[in-house]
Amino acid sequence: MKSYSSQLFSRILTIGLLAGATGATLFLRLEGVSFFCFWATVWAGHRLFRFQARTVKDMKRLIDAVRFSEFNISFKNFAEKGLAADLIPLMEASIERFNMKLRRMQTEQNFYETLLNRIDFGIIVIDKQGKINWINKMALDVLGKPQPRILDDLKSVWPDLPAVLDKLVSRETKIIRIERERVIHQLAVTAIYFILEGKELKLISLKNIQSVLEENESDAWKKLIRVLTHEIMNSLTPIISLSETFSETNEGNREWMSHAMQTIHRRSKGLVDFVNNYKKLTHIPSPVFASFSAREWIDDINRLLRAGGFVFDYCVQPQDICIVADRGLMEQVLINLIKNACESSPDRPVAVKVSISKNEYQRPVIRVSDNGDGILPEVLDKIFIPFFTTKSTGSGIGLSICRQIVNLHGGVISVRSEPEKGSCFTMQL
Repeated sequence: MKSYSSQLFSRILTIGLLAGATGATLFLRLEGVSFFCFWATVWAGHRLFRFQARTVKDMKRLIDAVRFSEFNISFKNFAEKGLAADLIPLMEASIERFNMKLRRMQTEQNFYETLLNRIDFGIIVIDKQGKINWINKMALDVLGKPQPRILDDLKSVWPDLPAVLDKLVSRETKIIRIERERVIHQLAVTAIYFILEGKELKLISLKNIQSVLEENESDAWKKLIRVLTHEIMNSLTPIISLSETFSETNEGNREWMSHAMQTIHRRSKGLVDFVNNYKKLTHIPSPVFASFSAREWIDDINRLLRAGGFVFDYCVQPQDICIVADRGLMEQVLINLIKNACESSPDRPVAVKVSISKNEYQRPVIRVSDNGDGILPEVLDKIFIPFFTTKSTGSGIGLSICRQIVNLHGGVISVRSEPEKGSCFTMQL
């Protein structure tokens, strides 16, 4: 079985020898022999041309198969058609290798496609022109829409939906509310950007959080009912007991009756105060947004609180930070947090620091930290619950109101704390 190189060499050598013989016979004036040698040279050249043409043709078939991912071709038994025998196994091995790679890629693609269609949130991939490059089954189910091709196709779901998705910046989360088949759906929408094959794409995830919100709302109601029941029963039980004693007592003891009436008055007033505090929770005004200087804002709060004996350090970096919010409401939140920090240790002075900065998305971040007694781990997850307090004189609504105000601004408030080391409240707007 001759190799490609040996066949090529033998053909070239044959042509060279015949050409040399042709030249020699012409020199010796052997016209008949030289005529035969000449045509023999032409025939050898024709064979070389056909040999190379066949090889080039089969190479082109291999290249086209790679180019168009068509790997159902074979080069077996092509030796009889002129292809060099040693090239056949190499081409067959190449085709088989490409076939294996293609099958592996298709298997992986099917796996990831199945995986992305099975997850419990929707995914949409769009390009800069608003063309939808890919969308999974959950997104189609959530939106209740046949295969959309561009963002504007989603206007039938909610007229503002394409604009909301288009303006969504990286790692931003928005809650959108859509109605489909007379059922309300609350969707948490986030986006990230990535580059694929030199093309910038946006991946949008849509998570239906309606059931989570309903469950949280149910839990909140249960907690609130427990608190209301506890507070009301604490006030009504002694009142009922004293009332029953009044009805059973025939003798008029003025001093005892005076003490009893004072007790009833005190508990009734406590119940009225409790109800008034509850009204405060439900009557927070809607924020009126305006832009103001963070530096001027914290300076004003510092002057106000120092006059009342509350001392704290503060820094604003960079100095030109502007906050877009309701200045009065956010002032109420910050004053409440600073006062709580200053009172976080009744036995020793507390160092309180307020810092205002920007995060990586250029959004304001406000931190209030102290080195007070800290918050116990078992209490930490309850401090924002209405009427929960660890202070003997506290109403338990301050931090709950703070969270509501921050939420109304589209922000979040969180806390980190270690017993005996202090606490840090963080607001991100």
